[in-house]
Amino acid sequence: MTASSTGEADKRVITAYLDAVGSLAVDRVAPLFHDEGRLLLPYAPLGIPREVAGREAIGDYYAALPEMVGALNFSGYVIRATEAPGDYVAEYTSDATMRATGAAYRNTYITKVTVTNGKIIELTEFFDPVRLVEAMGGAVVPPETEIEEVP
Repeated sequence: MTASSTGEADKRVITAYLDAVGSLAVDRVAPLFHDEGRLLLPYAPLGIPREVAGREAIGDYYAALPEMVGALNFSGYVIRATEAPGDYVAEYTSDATMRATGAAYRNTYITKVTVTNGKIIELTEFFDPVRLVEAMGGAVVPPETEIEEVP
């Protein structure tokens, strides 16, 4: 397999992941991950794990997603290879409704994905957690502070 065909195959795996999660076809997500795969969500708000390790645990994590949110309707995929073999950056958006609140949930994502031998070994998703918290009925309010007037 050439580097070009490997890159295209890797991008198909990433697209399959985005399509599955975006449409809540959660049974199709875990098989895309390596047995030792990791899902990292460094900006996840309290109550959502920041790391999920192992294909089975990843499957369990995504199996619960449809209880929380309607179809995420991911769109606008832009997937770029980095200089490191198997590493990609994907950009996309969501347009969904939270089940508990009925509130709209729209976000923009930047995700780093590492694909090895046709499987996702690590996926790190970055998103605006404030949008998620607000869609879930919460609020992010800065503490009150006095602002000094500048003379």
